[in-house]
Parts: sequence; C-alpha cells; structure tokens
Amino acid sequence: MPWGDAGAAMGFKAISWAWGVKLCLVPARSVNSMNAPQNDLRLVDDELPLLASLVPLAGRDIIELGCGAAPLARALVQRHPDARVTGLEVDERQHAKNLAAPQAGLRFMLGAAQAIPFEDARFDLVLMLKSLHHVPMALMATALREAARVLRAGGHLYVSEPVYA
Repeated sequence: MPWGDAGAAMGFKAISWAWGVKLCLVPARSVNSMNAPQNDLRLVDDELPLLASLVPLAGRDIIELGCGAAPLARALVQRHPDARVTGLEVDERQHAKNLAAPQAGLRFMLGAAQAIPFEDARFDLVLMLKSLHHVPMALMATALREAARVLRAGGHLYVSEPVYA
C-alpha cells in the first residue's frame, strides 16, 4: 500500500508539498478548548510502527532533526540494525547526554535544522518528530529547504507535530 493510502487508512491526511517532498500529517495529540480528547483523531504514542508502514527503514541513511533524547532513533536502530541514523540536536546539554549514551548504528551531532551540516543528497529519510515547531518562524522555510537539500532523489521527509484544536 503506498504511504498516502496507509496514512489515509489510519485517518491521517497526506499532502504533497514544495520540492516534491511528501508529508504525512500525523496527529500526536488532539484536545479541544476544554482539554477533552477528540475522538475523531487517533492518538499515536509510538510512531515507529506507523513510520515503518509508510517508508522503508532497513539499510537506510536517516537523520533526525531536533532529536532530543532520540527515543525513536534508538528504537529504530534496534529494530533495523543495518540502518544508519544521525541525530542532530541544537541543545548542547541534550547533545552531551546523547554522547554519554552511545548506541551502535546511531551517531549524534550538534546542529540546527536550518543549517544541516551535511552535503546535498546524503540521506534517504529526514525525520522531524515534534521538532519543527521549535524552529523560529523566520527560519522554518529555511529548515524545510535544508531537509529537502540533504534528501536523496526518492527520499522522504517525515514531519510529526503535536496537533491541538
């Protein structure tokens, strides 16, 4: 099933965006003004199964922008040990914590989404998991252009953001 069909079957909207990059909108949490859960959206607590259903992961070069403690990246390399994952983190304290907890198949670098320190067409998959909203508004378009720049032809950009109503 193509990634768009898989997302639609799960109740998510898939869109095509500038630079030919495909996005699947995945609501992480939805609440109304009274903080009551919305029943029309699915809550996704573990995105790895969803991600694996949408894009190939085995043997891929992957970068997670704004990785934080990198829980998904860590789980991904455990499930797909032939994947090569780079976690890019802008916060120096979190980056130091990541370096203090190494894991095979996973490397960490200090950097920001709006200035990715890699050459063009370096990755098969770019992940932004609850990190795009941390990019300053004035730099958001730059960050998305950077994500597109480091993607190989046929690569995927996966953006997951919290959704509140």
